[in-house]
This record gives sequence, C-alpha cells and structure tokens, in this order.
Amino acid sequence: MEKNHREYTKLAKTSIQIMLAAVDNFNRVFSNYKTQTTFILLTNAWELISKAILLKKRKNIYRDKSKKITIAAEEAVLKLYNDKILTENQIDLLNQIFSIRNYCVHNICPEIPIEINHHLFYFACKFYKDLIIKFFPKYKKDIETNFISISFNETLTYADKVKKIVSKIKTTNNKNNKELVWLLERGICYKTASSFISQAEFEKKYKNKKRILSNLELNKFLNTTDMVRIVPVQAPKNFSADIILRKGDKKLTNSLPVIYKKSNVNDDYPFLTSDIAKKISKNRNYTAKLISKLKLKGNEEYHYPVKSSKNGCIHKYSENALSFIKGFLENNPDYNPYN
Repeated sequence: MEKNHREYTKLAKTSIQIMLAAVDNFNRVFSNYKTQTTFILLTNAWELISKAILLKKRKNIYRDKSKKITIAAEEAVLKLYNDKILTENQIDLLNQIFSIRNYCVHNICPEIPIEINHHLFYFACKFYKDLIIKFFPKYKKDIETNFISISFNETLTYADKVKKIVSKIKTTNNKNNKELVWLLERGICYKTASSFISQAEFEKKYKNKKRILSNLELNKFLNTTDMVRIVPVQAPKNFSADIILRKGDKKLTNSLPVIYKKSNVNDDYPFLTSDIAKKISKNRNYTAKLISKLKLKGNEEYHYPVKSSKNGCIHKYSENALSFIKGFLENNPDYNPYN
C-alpha cells in the first residue's frame, strides 16, 4: 500500500503541474499552436488525475498483468463515470476534449471557435478543481486561485456557436465545420460505444434527415449542460456590478444574452430601515422585524445590501418596498410582527 500511495500522490502532483501549464498556455497571447497544445495538456492532466484517483480507490489502471501499459485518458474517466465520481455531463465534456486532442496528434485539427474553446477549457478546469479538493485536499491551494484572462470581444456561448456551425453543414458543405462537429459528437458518444465513431458513422446519423442537430447526441448535451460566457465589465468609480441569472425567453436567439443596466443604488434604493420606520410611523425594531416577516430581503425589487467596512452591510430599500409595506399595514392594521 505504501508503494501505491507514493504512486498516486506522484501522479496527482504531476497532474497539477500539467494543468497549470495548460492554463498558462491557454492565456498566451502569441502562439501558432496554442489551441492544440492546450487540449493536449488538458488530456494529459486529466489522464493522470483520473489514474491517481483510481489508484487511491485501489482500482486497476493497467492493460496487462506486467503493469507496464496503462489505460488511455478516455478509459480512465469512463471508470470514474461508472463509479459515479463523474456525472454524464462531465464525462461528455471531457471526452470532447480527448476527441479533439487525439485528432490533433494524428491529423491537422480543424479551426475551433473561441466560444467552444472557452466552454471546454473553463469547465474542464472547474471539474478538475472540484476533484482535487475532494480527493487531494492538501493540494487545494495549488489549484484554487484566479487566472486573469482579458477579452474585449463579445462572444456567444458554446451552445449558440455549435448551433450556428451545425446549421451551415449542409448549406455550405464546409469541411472544417463538419470535422469539428464530428469530433465533438464522437466524444459524447464514447461513453456508450467505448470507442470513437468514424466520420462516416457520424454522417450516417443525419443522412436523408431534414435536421442534423436533433439526430445527434450533441443536441442533448447542449440542452442539459450549463453555459459560460467570458464578459468583461467596466464600471465607473463607486459603482457595483451585479450578475443576475434569470430564465430566458425561448424566442431569444442567444442562449445566454448579457444585458447591461447602469443604475445608482441611492436613487433606486433610497431608504434605510430607519427611513422606512419614519414613513410608517413605527420604531426601527418594529420595522426591521416587519421587513423580516414579509421576506423583503433578497428580493431585488425591494431590497439591496450595500457592503460597508464599518458596519458590515447596510440594507437599503426601494420605493416599491415602502409602497408594499404601507399597503400591507393598511390591510392589516393590527398586525404584530413579534408574534
């Protein structure tokens, strides 16, 4: 067991070094082979961390009894998936990376849009960090940090970009687009086929079909996976930036639109708890208790918390909050929030 322990610890440490090299490479400004190198490094990092976890759990990572040849990256993560360590969404994403990496090693890789790169790279790092924290917590400090990357272009999400590419396969017969979608699709299909499908098998899926995407496993992935957009936010002094996720309209063309709304907290939320108390002719304690019972905090229509170094957090309320409280008291003149 001591030898085994040394082996999986060494694998984990080496894997982290490779993952940090992948991050460093991804953030490089000038590189003719940056995308391909990043996918190669990502695959290497994931292969070693998967094998480290398997060894820690006393699972086999070898192809033969001599223990000289180990399994490939896609086989290692499939074992983690079968052991319920990875989810279906996670293994589908990782196998897309492995699929592209394998093609890079043996052929000329098709051009990959930045939206697809961002999505695959971001979630590969996120899932990786979660596994390190769970199985190798002593290395948490090595991976849990901020990696600065600058982006000035407004990009789409992975889902939006893939849909656009798939829609053009038949109309433009673009070889790059067809190869790229095939590489993504064959990665997702790996977990059930246990091998990578050929391009001919991929094309057979949608042959004589009106819609390509609806006949691909890739479609399910688009509809079930979280999306990410790299969005730079520039704000004037004394402004804060709030990110709000809300259910979008099905008619929207983009899956994750970004809407900027510039507002002034003091204008939108002019009242402190003490101000509300004066307006309703009650003391501050009564008002604070009433606000708590009415569950106004956390609802951006009524409440906004302003962080303060002195007081920790200052709670501010909107005109809508005052109107709601007044209306409630008019309808319930004998209400006692202390009960």
